[in-house]
Amino acid sequence: MKTIYAENKGLTRGKKFTYLSADVSAAGTTLTVQSIVGFAINKVICIGEIGQEKTEIIKTHASTAPTGSTITLASALTFDHPQDTKVYIIDWDQAEFSNATTATGTKTVMTTIALQPDHDETQYDDTTYESGYYFYRLKNTILTIYSTYSDPLPYDDYDDNTVMAIKQRALESINEDIGGVITHNFLDKCLWQARREYHNSPGKRPFRRAYNYDLGNVTTGMYRIAVPTDLQDQNTAKNIFGLRIGTEENMKYYTKKEWDRDYQGVGHTTVDTAITAGDTSIVLTDTRDFDESGSVTIGSQTITYTGNTESTGTLTGVPASGDGAVTSNIDADTDVWQDASFGLPQYYTVWGGYIYFERPVSSDYVDQNIWIDYYQTLLEKDSDADVLDEPDYDMYVSYLSWRIKKKKNPDLLAMQDTDYLEWMQKKTTALQNEYIGEEIAFIPDIEHLL
Repeated sequence: MKTIYAENKGLTRGKKFTYLSADVSAAGTTLTVQSIVGFAINKVICIGEIGQEKTEIIKTHASTAPTGSTITLASALTFDHPQDTKVYIIDWDQAEFSNATTATGTKTVMTTIALQPDHDETQYDDTTYESGYYFYRLKNTILTIYSTYSDPLPYDDYDDNTVMAIKQRALESINEDIGGVITHNFLDKCLWQARREYHNSPGKRPFRRAYNYDLGNVTTGMYRIAVPTDLQDQNTAKNIFGLRIGTEENMKYYTKKEWDRDYQGVGHTTVDTAITAGDTSIVLTDTRDFDESGSVTIGSQTITYTGNTESTGTLTGVPASGDGAVTSNIDADTDVWQDASFGLPQYYTVWGGYIYFERPVSSDYVDQNIWIDYYQTLLEKDSDADVLDEPDYDMYVSYLSWRIKKKKNPDLLAMQDTDYLEWMQKKTTALQNEYIGEEIAFIPDIEHLL
């Protein structure tokens, strides 16, 4: 028999909720609540907090809409619930479990069962398969829609550097099992607390360096590009150690103030309404910073105009053909420039999740890759099959063993516990090992010395 778990802990996260304004008894078919805003017929609701005893998932009535302070249910309650219990609107009420021969193979549905909201996970015991990979996804039985599938969960033992394997080894090391105060949710939180502690220790984690990551491709006139979603600190360049276009040399970092100086006197906006070749007027997002007449550059096209209606963002008097005309279609949201000098950027700055170049990129570099070298952040777990990237992941077994003992015995002192002391020693050794074989090189940024 193999036990598979579907996580419940995110079911109510960020969801609309209200409170019971009166006690409700088991077998009741209506709820009296503080507010019915957002509640309607055919909704899945959760009464209580995930993981707590008597929490239950139920549906609102299919035809009797909430009114006043009353929500009518589609069926009778299983448990009684006291006043001030939270009532959430959630997306899912069932879990579907499947098996596949390989991690990417065709999935065969084993069963679909009701979610078990009084636990952090919904549990299913499979007695049919003895190999392959398991998957689960959540289901809304009212709308017949599904969540995305979980990561593949192997029938055989997890690799040593996966989340589940580390949790299992910690439990086995002190002869404990999941149950009572020791839940998968608790162990997950402890594991990520330890990983954050290690990740945020002084120095950089060399195994989280990403080299030659392709940010995207150059388009004519582009002046910014989004940073990688896993960049450590999305608003500064302190974790970027290389940025270049194609085979060009790395750009140099400079400040937002210096960037502002480079764009002084340069007008910029975007296309609001897609433009068609031959159009004699073009609608932009904002033309208030543009001259009353003149020209704008959009991609590789220079378009002239004789009138600027700032209130509507419209440039008029565009020739229908010839010099200054729109010669090819232009998509909405394309960058529009006035008095800008295109070229190859030599400098960049970072803020608000974007890298900004010191000038718009010219057509000479169109379609070339934009490469970045950077430090990745610590990504949160979303599956027990997730693989930890730390080379010395065994240290987390000691940490979890200590946290399990501490959970069951709050008076246990860290410095008196062998697992805690082992965790501290292993973490220190792991940090020291990061610098073995590392070289530090200084390259003078003075042209006549290079």
